[in-house]
Amino acid sequence: MFRKIRKHGWMGILPFLAAGLLCLPSVSPAAVREVTLFPDSARVEETVKIDPQSAGATINQVILVLPSQADPESLTVSPSSAGRVKIDDIRIKSIARVDENRIAQLRAQLKKAQNEKKELQARLKALDIQIQFWQAQTKAKTKTVSEAATLASAIGRNSLRIFSEKNAGETDMENIDKQIKEIQENLDRAAGKSEKAWEATVTLSGTPPRDALLIYSYTLGGCGWQPLYRMEALPSSASVLFSWDAEIWQSTGEEWKMAQIYLATLQPVRTIAPPELPPWIIKPKAPVIYKSMQRETAAQARLSMEETNDLMAAGASAPVETVRTTYSVWSLGKKTVAPGDRQRLKIKEETWPAQFLFLARPSLSPQAYLQAHIQLPGPAEIPSGEATFAIDGAIIGKRPFALAGSEADIYFGNSPFVTVSSLTVADQSGGAKFFSNKQTRRWQWRLEAKNTGNTPVKLRIEEPIPQARDERIKLTFKQQPEPSEKSEAAFVWLVELPALQKKNIETGVELEAPQDMALDFGWRR
Repeated sequence: MFRKIRKHGWMGILPFLAAGLLCLPSVSPAAVREVTLFPDSARVEETVKIDPQSAGATINQVILVLPSQADPESLTVSPSSAGRVKIDDIRIKSIARVDENRIAQLRAQLKKAQNEKKELQARLKALDIQIQFWQAQTKAKTKTVSEAATLASAIGRNSLRIFSEKNAGETDMENIDKQIKEIQENLDRAAGKSEKAWEATVTLSGTPPRDALLIYSYTLGGCGWQPLYRMEALPSSASVLFSWDAEIWQSTGEEWKMAQIYLATLQPVRTIAPPELPPWIIKPKAPVIYKSMQRETAAQARLSMEETNDLMAAGASAPVETVRTTYSVWSLGKKTVAPGDRQRLKIKEETWPAQFLFLARPSLSPQAYLQAHIQLPGPAEIPSGEATFAIDGAIIGKRPFALAGSEADIYFGNSPFVTVSSLTVADQSGGAKFFSNKQTRRWQWRLEAKNTGNTPVKLRIEEPIPQARDERIKLTFKQQPEPSEKSEAAFVWLVELPALQKKNIETGVELEAPQDMALDFGWRR
């Protein structure tokens, strides 16, 4: 009887239990489908299957788990079957993170090392107590010389042993500190520093088909990419070999398996509307008398505001580039990206035609720099990154590089064989003449271009043009030979310099101004 009643009882409960299970949130394994990496963040798109068992339920809920570095406010969710499924609500809360095996192993290693450090600290403290004990024995009184000798021997023997153990323990402490630091850095790179994750409960209504998916995306920190360039000058073939790699990383604690990877050249724009243009008002300035302290405070405030304004102003098998309105996106195809590891991927390699010459500015330095002028068939957008520069395979150094447009001048360092020195021939000021109210000054320089190498070079020499800021200042220029070009700021000579040869250029300036005018002659004298 009892068994029969219990059987009927369970039979009565089962329908209600099944209905309750249909209303429980479903947690299906999500898959990272697409990642757009920005320099310091990413936009991640994942998919999760809607549990077909709950398709007939009145309320269907799906739980999404986001990494700790995700911005929960940036979460967007959409069903693949928009016509048959509707999103009614999204609730987000913080939860304890569940680590993958690799991350769990790192945490176990860290905990083990930290426990070993605690044991070592206790041992070192015990050794310090023993040292204090034997040091106190040096003040003990003995009755005979024999007792004193025995005590001294015991103190020396035990002190030697204890200090040896302490030195070894301190060495072990240094090693274990390094080990803890290394494990912690690996853990931070792989999973970030937060112990929490985000759980989003998505409430759905409607009748999803059997293969219905939930597509969701969010902004993620703790990941990004940086460009790495290599520029090799090949003067013999009049070209520059340009190589562009990308170093990518992520620290979500989970592996992105065969996800479509995109690289964006700019951070996503956080604002969507431009700032209002304030009115430009010019009005008489009211005179204000400041005390010394008020004047100093006002000056500091103006300086702080100027600094703030300055900061605000500064404010596939082969990769395929897609040009957007304000930035470019490169498709790298499907890649597997492990957390913590930095991967280097090839974006493109090109040969740019270039015109080579040496540029010298002898008024600043006698050095001549190898310049490659490139002109691309179309505009290019190459974000700022570190570039390795080389000439015919020889590395000459690293420095930042960026390019926006189709033309650029790229420099590959100075040559020890090509120099242009500047020698002052005359620097004279004229005295006032009788019945004259004029002052005069004359400068004369000799520029000596020298090629001590075994190959001829083309040389571009630039000299500054003094610019008068008063119409009463008269300037006259004398050069031999005449400049090849002239801009607003510089005279330019283009010189063909054979091997083991030198050439001279004479350049001079004559100035005339009113006698009573105080002049600042600038930096070139």
